[in-house]
Amino acid sequence: MADEEREEQGAAANGDGALLDVLRRIERANFPFRVGTPALVAEIEALLRAGLVEGGVGRSPVDAGKIAVVRRISALGRARLALTRDSARGALEW
Repeated sequence: MADEEREEQGAAANGDGALLDVLRRIERANFPFRVGTPALVAEIEALLRAGLVEGGVGRSPVDAGKIAVVRRISALGRARLALTRDSARGALEW
């Protein structure tokens, strides 16, 4: 099994909570942005598959390595972030 496949499976196996953690980390980023680290590319691929961000994955023209570009957090991604914030607020109000 290739390293890239293992990383993709690892990102997918982490589940929805891990995807939301990644989404929270990029929430205040300056868009668009590009990542080239294999682990980060795998995380962005998982976000793309889930429809939480808009962008794409391709090859770098410089070294032919895999890169991911995130153009923005999608409406679905923004809604998921809002739901988690609202849930956390509700839990703290008890």
